[in-house]
Amino acid sequence: MAKKVFGNEVGPWTELKLEYIKKYLEAYSNILRSTFPEYYFIDAFASSGFCKKRKTRELIYGSPLIALNIQPPFTKYFFIELNKNKADCLESERKNNYSNLDAKIKNGDCNIIIDSILSYINDSIPFIALLDPQAGDLYWETIHKISQKKKVEVLINFPFGMAIRRYMPLTKGKNITKNMKNKLNRIFGDDNWEKIYLERKKNTISSTVAREKYLDLYINNLLSVGFKYYAVKNVKNSLGNHIYYLIFATKHIKGLEKMKDVMVKDEPERNTLFFLQELTNEIYKIFKDEENLNLDTILEKLLPGKHLYRKQDFKDALKRLEAEKKLIRIESRKDAKSFNNDELFNIV
Repeated sequence: MAKKVFGNEVGPWTELKLEYIKKYLEAYSNILRSTFPEYYFIDAFASSGFCKKRKTRELIYGSPLIALNIQPPFTKYFFIELNKNKADCLESERKNNYSNLDAKIKNGDCNIIIDSILSYINDSIPFIALLDPQAGDLYWETIHKISQKKKVEVLINFPFGMAIRRYMPLTKGKNITKNMKNKLNRIFGDDNWEKIYLERKKNTISSTVAREKYLDLYINNLLSVGFKYYAVKNVKNSLGNHIYYLIFATKHIKGLEKMKDVMVKDEPERNTLFFLQELTNEIYKIFKDEENLNLDTILEKLLPGKHLYRKQDFKDALKRLEAEKKLIRIESRKDAKSFNNDELFNIV
């Protein structure tokens, strides 16, 4: 029997990430079960299946055991873990408690093992890949390979604050080594990060601006390999300082709608006085004088992004435009309280 090995001690920000994973996987599985006979889950940095809360030492499930407990279950699971002791622990847990599920644990580097897993998945099978490295161990080539599948969604931990920025020394006299350049090229997929780094090194941009530029570069690279929609969560510590970005990317807007619901919940910025009015103004600015619009058209253009708006916010904004006489339904519905996805209207 494998010795039980615990993963990293985790803080509140990791617990939040695990909560997002659980909620989205539940929604994903419940939606897909009625449409697809098979749908898979990949965890490329699985660890042992267990974590410990840093403050209380309480043992909690990591992402693999969260996934294995989702109801209804996925039809197949793939877990990759570089550390053999952790992989053995997860395999022991699978045998003892989840032998009824089709789950494979692979010990090794996910950037190498991913090839064999992807070769098993044909284009008719939807799957979600969790890519949650502890440092800069996720290479762009791996994301590119995953992106070539038609029905894929990815949830990526982009650990800029926790790891990537440590490869970019800003102290005078210190420069990036050749090995670090190569590592950063593998993380980003190209060397365009270096332009941002040099700006920051010269102190011509702030750390916040640089961080946003690195994020935009990463997102643009995701879009360039076939992902169409994305959402971003800026995960912060208790002091409000950035730790990492959680990035969701998909080729299907329904997936984005569901993940936005999960990601933006309880964000304090959503409670500001002008939160909804700003969205209302943006919709009016972009679509003024356009005819035969519908909610799907609005969402297609505006739902993706780093903002905190979800589908219901767009419906509420359309209602506000209607109340302001700036939106006219083509076929009036008496006492209509919302908008159907395909319901036509003009913005005047």
